[in-house]
Amino acid sequence: MNTEIELKFLLSATDIENDRVADKITAMLKTQDIDFQYTEKLLANDYFDSNNLELRKMDMGLRIRSQGHKYEQTIKTAGKVVDGLHSRPEYNVDIESNHLALALFPVHIWPENFDVNALQQNLQVIFTTNFTRQAWLINQDNNVIELALDRGTISTSTCPKSIAINELEIELVEGEQQALFTLAEQLKTIVNIEPGNLSKAARGYALYNNS
Repeated sequence: MNTEIELKFLLSATDIENDRVADKITAMLKTQDIDFQYTEKLLANDYFDSNNLELRKMDMGLRIRSQGHKYEQTIKTAGKVVDGLHSRPEYNVDIESNHLALALFPVHIWPENFDVNALQQNLQVIFTTNFTRQAWLINQDNNVIELALDRGTISTSTCPKSIAINELEIELVEGEQQALFTLAEQLKTIVNIEPGNLSKAARGYALYNNS
């Protein structure tokens, strides 16, 4: 089990300006002589729930993330958001295909006497997120931070509309939480961002509910 601790920000610039955000971030890190490793990848995510949104009612989020031929199922349990800082327990399991295996998650995450097998039989994809992630793994002052620029869409088969993903996430890998806020202040000097209190999953559920 990991506890995901991150700040989320929405980009408020135009699409044309956003095309330059990655270059601005790289330039800032190099100018300040900050050590980092850069990666770029396409991520496809299917989010699952039952028709009556049983997982949502338990404040859980369940997805399978695919990258090429690699698959990972993740469940996030109840967390909290304070001043834009998201903190939420999550459990990640590598799987062989795009098929859920809930039995691989720890038993203790479920309510007492909960029928996990029955839940799995009732699950279906309710929305998807597909985006490009440009990421900088930053090492600074004994802190390790992943800064991610995500751009793509949230969609559901029940609604012709989609929601744009255009955001920055600053996730603490190792170190002190204050380092996230310090990096956020540095980013504000080069890009227009505003706090994002809703996760991609929360926005996906909103789209599904309004379809």
